[in-house]
Amino acid sequence: MSTDPQAARTSYDEVPYASYPFAQTHPDRLATLGRLFGLEPAPVAACRVLELGCAAGGNLIPMATALPQAEFVGVDLSSVQVAEGLRIIEALGLRNIRLLAMSIDEVDERLGSFDYVLTHGVYSWVPGTVQEAILRICANQMRHNGIAYVSYNTLPGWRMRGMIRDLMRFHAMGFRDARERVAQARAILDFLAKSVSAGGTAFANSAYGMLLKSELEDLRGRADHYILHEHLEDSNEPLYFHEFMERAHKHGLQYLADADFSTMLATNFPSEVTQTLQRIAPDLIRQEQFMDFLRNRTFRQTLLVHKDVAVNRKLTPQRMTPLWVSGELQPAQPDADLSSNEGLEFRSPGGGQLTTPRPITKAALVVLSRHWPEALPFAELVRSAAALLDHRTRESGQQNMTTAEGLAGDLLRAYGAGLIELHATPSGFVTRPEARPTASPLARWQVGHGLTDLTTLRHQTARVEQDLGGILQLLDGSHDRRSLERAVADSILKGPGGKSMSRSAVESAARKRVDDALAQLGRLALLVA
Repeated sequence: MSTDPQAARTSYDEVPYASYPFAQTHPDRLATLGRLFGLEPAPVAACRVLELGCAAGGNLIPMATALPQAEFVGVDLSSVQVAEGLRIIEALGLRNIRLLAMSIDEVDERLGSFDYVLTHGVYSWVPGTVQEAILRICANQMRHNGIAYVSYNTLPGWRMRGMIRDLMRFHAMGFRDARERVAQARAILDFLAKSVSAGGTAFANSAYGMLLKSELEDLRGRADHYILHEHLEDSNEPLYFHEFMERAHKHGLQYLADADFSTMLATNFPSEVTQTLQRIAPDLIRQEQFMDFLRNRTFRQTLLVHKDVAVNRKLTPQRMTPLWVSGELQPAQPDADLSSNEGLEFRSPGGGQLTTPRPITKAALVVLSRHWPEALPFAELVRSAAALLDHRTRESGQQNMTTAEGLAGDLLRAYGAGLIELHATPSGFVTRPEARPTASPLARWQVGHGLTDLTTLRHQTARVEQDLGGILQLLDGSHDRRSLERAVADSILKGPGGKSMSRSAVESAARKRVDDALAQLGRLALLVA
């Protein structure tokens, strides 16, 4: 956002910022971390959420769709973006969400109090007065057990990006039209990239040259709205984590966690690094700041709570008991004996690895992969894993407790490594279609408006091809499997080569297409109960 409110209206209205869901801001993520650290956050199903800088509601509208008993309020300076969000809200018939075209520093007690306050991609891009307003709102309008999410650009990692931003602005800000500024910014990026290449191998392979190349490659693939609002706006203030926390403390707020829990753990560094960090930085804020230096971190997603809230940072297996678990780890050896005490490696789609000798953990990871992306209650996961191992009632209660605690400890470590997910609420979707399959109403609306990047019920986006999208649109709960197959068969007959197919071949192809489509939509978390 710009330091001048009218300029901000102009730039965001002229080139609206694409509005997407951000899984890390979802109340489920915040409540999960709150529970892990001993808090009792508000139940997600009936919470009250405020988003500051909501754009067109791409983050808030999916929450309101999936949580009809909760209430959502979004605030954004751009009337164009708010109007677009209101059109979607009206089309979906939502009654539990409001989007307001107003400045953040105008927000006060008239909007009421909230369980969760979200501010994503705003804090670094607004002037100091609005930054103060964000923290004031978190302090004054967040309920006692509330959790606030604030993301911002951080140092030291943003120093290189700041240099590139300065170059882009130096060249492009002489042009009045926003889209021309973006075009000129891209032109100067191309000039810089060619300069790095022309500097020879020694320069290109130097630390400076490699950093430049990495940043330039990232920016080359970015959309116009990102270039304009991330790099060409008047305000963009990166700061150190400890500086942000000093500001938060002045407003009576304390650090709870990072929305990406894995970034908090010094144990993810080599052991000698971990030991040194614990020696030179015994308190949490200093330790996290040192880790930012080690990682050259560029961005943070900080969760804040009121300073008088008791945060218990001793993570115990018992904290897992009320949570749900999901994961997609696959065993490297699918036919391995799960009941043996030999280590078995599991791999995630993202390339992460986990090796465990514990039979109950191996069985639990197999169970989770079979149910993915649906989350299972921890107690049910224990039972299902034990059943897979054929552990019957001959085990004593104490042995069962020990088994559950061992699994809980292993899952906490896997969560810390970013290999599984924990949730405070059950999944808001089904992976196996019901008799009359129903798809997310928001996703159906998106397909109807020509979009292929759809918002899933995991609060993420997924690319859906046109053929799959056509079947998704039919899933309004009024069609059973037979009527879906008839609709698809009609589509096949009208398509190229359809008339040359036999009736039985068309019916067989339609059956397979519907089966495959429903299975794929289930895996994408696009089907509702």
